[in-house]
Order: sequence, then structure tokens, then C-alpha cells
Amino acid sequence: NQLNNEISRRYGMTNEEAENAKRRGTLPESYDMEVLQPYSETLAMEIGRALQLFTTSTQYRKVDQILLAGGGAMIPGIDEVVGQRTGTPTMVVNPFANMAVGSKIRPQALTADAPSLFVACGLAMRRFDPQ
Repeated sequence: NQLNNEISRRYGMTNEEAENAKRRGTLPESYDMEVLQPYSETLAMEIGRALQLFTTSTQYRKVDQILLAGGGAMIPGIDEVVGQRTGTPTMVVNPFANMAVGSKIRPQALTADAPSLFVACGLAMRRFDPQ
């Protein structure tokens, strides 16, 4: 993960320590300005370039909406940054939004991790056909 690599490099942590610090919110105060904000802008520019390539190399000239999934989608405010940079409505996906979950599931933890579980949910919902 590029963000974890940058955190590791800047603050002298292992990737595992960087991930843990990121999840716990125990990174230095300078993290938002020095690391997160530039990373978010770079990510938004890369998405913008991908959209540009898509619209110039396919029959489609417009993208109606961007759906963000994965660990990067859990960055606070990333949907707003991407939406502003690309001029396209953007939202973070929550695969559990219309799904019944067990009573032992902690809703806050599930919501926090939902974007990173998008692919797992899709795979779990596929029909299993042993043929």
C-alpha cells in the first residue's frame, strides 16, 4: 500500500506499525498535512487520469458516478477530494448498506471496514456452482 509505505518512510515505522497507527489514529499531528493531504490529491489525480483515458479510448464520453472501494476508500474525505478533482459525483461504497447482519456484529466496526470488504462481499454473494 502506497500510503503505508509513505507513513513508514516518513516516520520510521514498519508497514505493520504504519497500518496499526493509521487505524488507531496514533500518527503524529503532522500526518494530515504532510502525508494524508498530498496522498489524497495524488490519488484523485490518478483517478482523474484513468477517467480521461477511459473516456478517450471507449465509446463512453461521460462517467455518471465514481464508487470508491478498498482500503484507500477509508481515507476520511477522499470521496470529496476525488469528486472535486474529477468533477464527477463520488461516494464510498458500503456493501453492507442493505444487508442483514447478525446481532453479534459491531455496527461501527463493520461500517468502518466496509469499503475494504467490498470484494469479499461480492465473492460471498456469488452463486456457488461446483460444475
